[in-house]
Amino acid sequence: MVWLNVDRPTKKCTLHMNSSCTYLLKKSETDNKGIGNMKRDGGWLSFADPKLAKLYHQINLPEYEFIDHC
Repeated sequence: MVWLNVDRPTKKCTLHMNSSCTYLLKKSETDNKGIGNMKRDGGWLSFADPKLAKLYHQINLPEYEFIDHC
């Protein structure tokens, strides 16, 4: 599983694939950012394959910067 961190305030989508990544280990649901769903400031979305995450970005958020973090 891979995770796409969608950050609306900075207009960035960051792809995380390494399960030991510190950002993945620290992710948590907040009032403004969801896990598995989008909230006001964005969310952490899971995908079975990195290609699906990139496709989601291209279709839904093409104006956002895409970062392949780990």
